[in-house]
Amino acid sequence: MFLKLFRFIRFIFVVAWFILVVVISMWIAYANSDPLSLNLLGFQLPELTTGTYLGATFAIGATFGWFGTWLIARIKLFSRKRELKKTKKEVEKLRTAHLQESH
Repeated sequence: MFLKLFRFIRFIFVVAWFILVVVISMWIAYANSDPLSLNLLGFQLPELTTGTYLGATFAIGATFGWFGTWLIARIKLFSRKRELKKTKKEVEKLRTAHLQESH
């Protein structure tokens, strides 16, 4: 039950975060309407408004930031699970040794 509630809350948080990023990106795009043509690493990008480029940059940066944080959390979780598995194995070994000594 708690797991379902946690997943629902996490889903609501992710959706709210996504909506916030989209709204801020659209606000930036609306507030900066000057045309701009960018040259990115030798490639000429199409002429769009400054706000479009800024909004896209914000959205991409927010997404990469979230993904990086998620990836680090998954790596730490994997490490902790591996550590827990080793600890459980050692506890089982000690429990077995203790039972053999008592008999």
